[in-house]
Amino acid sequence: MPELRHIFLLILCLSTMTGMAQRRYSVSEKREFELSSVRGFSTKDVENQTDVLMGLHASEYSGSHHLVGLSLSGGWSTFLNNMPEAKNTPGGGVMDLYLLYEYHFAGLMVQTGLGISAQRVFTDLNEANIYHENMMDTWSGITPAPFTLKHTFADRRDMAQQLYGRIPLNVGHYFFGSRGIGYFLVGVNAGYAFKGSTATSMIVSTAGKYERYVGIWEEMDNHGFRKDVPLERKGDQLALKFDLAAHAEIGYEYNTRQSVKNYRTRPADRLDGRLRVAAYADCSLLNICPSTKGVLYGIPTESIYDFSTYTTDHVFSTEEASKSWLRNLSIGIRVSFLFAFRPKDRCILCNPANH
Repeated sequence: MPELRHIFLLILCLSTMTGMAQRRYSVSEKREFELSSVRGFSTKDVENQTDVLMGLHASEYSGSHHLVGLSLSGGWSTFLNNMPEAKNTPGGGVMDLYLLYEYHFAGLMVQTGLGISAQRVFTDLNEANIYHENMMDTWSGITPAPFTLKHTFADRRDMAQQLYGRIPLNVGHYFFGSRGIGYFLVGVNAGYAFKGSTATSMIVSTAGKYERYVGIWEEMDNHGFRKDVPLERKGDQLALKFDLAAHAEIGYEYNTRQSVKNYRTRPADRLDGRLRVAAYADCSLLNICPSTKGVLYGIPTESIYDFSTYTTDHVFSTEEASKSWLRNLSIGIRVSFLFAFRPKDRCILCNPANH
């Protein structure tokens, strides 16, 4: 009968279409499972994952990654101290260059490397007055006149510059993602100063107070009283102790590669470049003050009026400083460029013709 034949053909067509749909769904489901297990995202959102690269996109960062690169940083630096004669300011500057290696796993970062750091720090000192009592003025040609000689050391500024070899060890994590993502690193930075120099400058004045005369005698060269005479000295590097500094860094990373499509279809794009800009801070955990016993103000008795014979060492290399603590503090900006390497996975979504 024609009606039965038409019904049979309709049932056969529906059965065939249902079987094809089930097979297509199964393949799609398998494809999504494979892709999510390999790359960490769903094919349902592929059109929105234009920033995916090596597992990095808006909400996921999966798998392990090896990165190498360079970082250059610079900023303000000073010596924190509790020495009564010295101040913590004005400080100076520091520049660092690092060769870095990072290992990433599921967003967790472990960073180490080798670096060199150049630091130049200025330290201002409080004005110092040194008194020499029971002095005798015999230059007048009359009866010796007893007096007290006063030395004033003002506007003193000590400079120290040194080169450090450094080894960082930090851990961190990404805290939001897209093509550019935020990140942070915390850890330690070990350093040893292997080369440097010091310099000191100040203004020296002398004056006298006589027992038989009223007032303070100043600017009288024939009595050895002079005012505002510049004095400068240069010295060797500070024998700073091993520096183990706490490190903190927070910044922004920009991925310089293209979308997942370009990455998949161009074998040369297996290299992943990442540019970072961050703020950082380093502060010594240990006391780095030298144990040397230099002289803060050396005034020879036999040439007490001859300023050219005076000696002085950098404030933190003196015996007075050896009783205090000293720490490095640096705050600045760091720019890093790293490359990540990872084997190219089998492409699931690409056109086979592109392989």
